[in-house]
Amino acid sequence: MRGDRPVPLAAIERDQMHQLVARSAENRSAARRTLLEARSFQTLAELGLETGLSLPAVSNFHEAARLPVTAIATLNGYRFRNAPGAHEAVVDYALAIGIVDTTGHAQLDQLRQLRHDINYPADLVEPSRRELDVIASLVTSVIGSASEKLPAPRIPPPPDQPRR
Repeated sequence: MRGDRPVPLAAIERDQMHQLVARSAENRSAARRTLLEARSFQTLAELGLETGLSLPAVSNFHEAARLPVTAIATLNGYRFRNAPGAHEAVVDYALAIGIVDTTGHAQLDQLRQLRHDINYPADLVEPSRRELDVIASLVTSVIGSASEKLPAPRIPPPPDQPRR
């Protein structure tokens, strides 16, 4: 990790994010959908581990960790820019909004770097099973923390029953 990280929340929002124009109800709904997508990536990653496909599992774990942070950003009315440094901004944002502590921040950043090394190899990378188990635990924690920050969906009242 570079010495200028983690970046403060105000700087992330100013330099690495766009403000959304949607209403808060739309943002909540989009955040819930994004969190469901994160859980799908988590399931794919766990299946990859079970079948011995560790490299695709790392990419899927990365998505499963990134998306809950993105969901909370959406809930807060922001979207990450599609620009260099965006994945670092997601990791720093997770710390700034309390999804992870400093240890989790370091682990998320290691996951981000590992995924980068796997997807853009300069050398062959093969994470150990222990590393993958730590990543799996981290992803579960990130998804759980993000879930706690999302307000529960409102349950509509039952439809009127026809009178007999």
